[in-house]
Amino acid sequence: MTGLVWRAMGNKYGDRGKRFTAMPAGIKLGTDRSAERDRGELIYRNKYMLRTAYSWIAFLLLTTFFGIYGLVLAAIAPNMVSRYAVRPWARLLLFSVGVKVDVRGLENIPKEPCLLMYNHQSIFDVFSYMSVLPIEWKAIMKRKVGKMPFIGWVAVISGHHFVSRDGSASDASEVRKIVRKIKDGPSVVVAPEGTRSPDGKLLPFQEGGFLIAMMAKVPVVTMVIQGGLERRSKVSRGIVPGTMKITIFPQIDVTKLPKGKEGRKELIMVVRSQMEGVLNQKDNER
Repeated sequence: MTGLVWRAMGNKYGDRGKRFTAMPAGIKLGTDRSAERDRGELIYRNKYMLRTAYSWIAFLLLTTFFGIYGLVLAAIAPNMVSRYAVRPWARLLLFSVGVKVDVRGLENIPKEPCLLMYNHQSIFDVFSYMSVLPIEWKAIMKRKVGKMPFIGWVAVISGHHFVSRDGSASDASEVRKIVRKIKDGPSVVVAPEGTRSPDGKLLPFQEGGFLIAMMAKVPVVTMVIQGGLERRSKVSRGIVPGTMKITIFPQIDVTKLPKGKEGRKELIMVVRSQMEGVLNQKDNER
């Protein structure tokens, strides 16, 4: 019966029908489509690997160049490192890997010293705010960052702050030092979560940054950064081009908050609410 059907198609459609009758045994319809899909996936994987390799090469070259330049600049004028070494390094790095930054609310950053708090999902969060902040700033970092070649060396010489985040006496001493210094500037940047979130959801906040703000009586500015997880997550080695967004809220006047622990809790609640409001809005748009 099947043979009659194929012969009929050959008689009706000529050469096209004969091609059907000549189809080798064992070949199933749809196989070409599957092979095409496999080829497409292979091409995508190869492009992804090449792009990732290129991104890491660009990172190493740019970091080496600006690391040497930053070391020299930090020794001469440490307060100019952020503007003339860190910012161009971050901008060129993002450009080389195809990442754009859309920032809103830069006008909310005060001229006087403040404490900037940001949510942390990816290393690209750091690159993004480095590339756009129009002020001189110092960051609170993990102590191990200070041991990294070039990046850590420049950070140490230019006066950034390092903590272990273990509640040790050295951390308490560093907090007191930051409180003394931040009043005269420059501003300080800190991630209250203390580490990168693996899934983009806010982790519990550590109180160190909020304690500094309340003790120093400096305004707090919330920065909500989106897109870092899609560019490169905590567990990923690849880098995906795209756009990151930074939303900067108006400053929070801590002098209007209750004193002591109650005021610190209220400040934590306000900052967390601002971050969750933006992040949850993104989740609802998906």
